[in-house]
Amino acid sequence: MTMSMDKTLEVLNSMVDDRVIETYVIAGAVAALLYIEPTVTEDLDIMITFSSPSPGGLVTLGEIVPYLKERGYDRWEKEGLLIEGWPVQFLPASDALDVEALQEAEEITEDFGSGRPITTRVLAAHHLAAIAIRTGRYKDHARVIAFFEADVVSVDHLRDVVRRHGLEVKWQEFLEKTGHADVLDLNSNP
Repeated sequence: MTMSMDKTLEVLNSMVDDRVIETYVIAGAVAALLYIEPTVTEDLDIMITFSSPSPGGLVTLGEIVPYLKERGYDRWEKEGLLIEGWPVQFLPASDALDVEALQEAEEITEDFGSGRPITTRVLAAHHLAAIAIRTGRYKDHARVIAFFEADVVSVDHLRDVVRRHGLEVKWQEFLEKTGHADVLDLNSNP
């Protein structure tokens, strides 16, 4: 990574401390960097849950934008709100797979370019792979293949997640589009 992420993560940690969001986890390409070779990314995907649900159960960024604006973060770049040089996309956990991935995320303490450790949470490799399979874009398929090639995803964990979250059709689409070997062998007994 060319740009330090520590200050961005400190702002996100403050959002949890101030109860603007319940929790967050690093997702997407930045999370994948902890497991596989770097890929180009211009933003930071953050999966979140809220401390208090919005009226009527509607998922909005209603509290996030004013909170960040009050702290001087009111510029949008691409699809993200610019926080300490990183465009941050806030992605509310939207289904059972997202919620499970967020709940089972790994807490890490890393130097994100500043020379001092920052504690944060990141999605586990098998959940990153499952979400990439569900999303199904070319870059997501490439990420799944990179996970397999680097041997960083547990095939057993991924098979379980794919089955429990009904991603069998998406897995077949991945196989057809990539020609990858069927390492999950979903036709075998659970």
